[in-house]
Amino acid sequence: MDIRQLEVFTKVFELKSFSKAAEKLGISQPTVSAHVQHLEDALGKRLFDRIGRKVVPTVEAKVLYRYAVEILRKRDEAIAELLSLDSNSEGTLKIAASNIPGDFLIPHAIPELRKLLPQTVIVVEILDSRKVVKLLTENIPDFDVGFVGIEVSDPRLEKKKIIEDEIILIAPPNFKRPSISFSELVELPLFLREADSGTRASVERALKSSGINPAELKIAGVLGSNTAIKEAVKRGAGFGLVSKYSVSEEVSCGRLKAVKIKGLEIKRSFYAIRRKDITPVPAARVLWGNIDKLFKSPRT
Repeated sequence: MDIRQLEVFTKVFELKSFSKAAEKLGISQPTVSAHVQHLEDALGKRLFDRIGRKVVPTVEAKVLYRYAVEILRKRDEAIAELLSLDSNSEGTLKIAASNIPGDFLIPHAIPELRKLLPQTVIVVEILDSRKVVKLLTENIPDFDVGFVGIEVSDPRLEKKKIIEDEIILIAPPNFKRPSISFSELVELPLFLREADSGTRASVERALKSSGINPAELKIAGVLGSNTAIKEAVKRGAGFGLVSKYSVSEEVSCGRLKAVKIKGLEIKRSFYAIRRKDITPVPAARVLWGNIDKLFKSPRT
């Protein structure tokens, strides 16, 4: 017994006619007869008596009809609910994000994301990039989507590049010079992110490519967020290397100064990542399908 047989059976029952049921369903009368015959064989019960030109449902058919209608109704409800999930997702969307996506890029995208997922609670946990990757590659990840500032090569993960970033040198507002040289950079008291952060990895990679040993830097402190570095620099404690997205407001308002390092550009990209082998929850599917639109052009 299958759903199609029940569909055909209910039409014959309601119309009391094999030919009318065939016309209504858009199939041939022999096909209708075959479906009913297969259903009768599966149940071991006769469902219709043919009396002359009349089709008369048996007692067994009347019992089956009550259940068949309910089964088909439940089928239709299930299909409708599944189709509505993407645009009407309830529940929670859990995101693990490194510092810049979590503090700046995702909050910028949330208004549009809320329009797409008005009934979804969006939860963002901020970690360093390597911890985000580790969490997403655990056997049963606690997070639906991750955002990181490092290249990801794990074959279990699918990735999408969302935006490019530049890491810049920031100085206290009273610093007068617009640019410095490599030799001057290594003499500055610098505040950097922790070793596992994407920002720190990008800084060290760019320095090595330019012939500078990161060990030569005069590190004044290792701080766990761009915000902490900004606050230390604002108060004249030293200089910092941070994402341009994290200081755009302070630089434009004069609370911090962006200083060019001659001959050095520190570029990196941010990526959205998710597991390839796990079916995403509907809200995560919506987020993933709209990544390009959501992270098109954040303010800098």
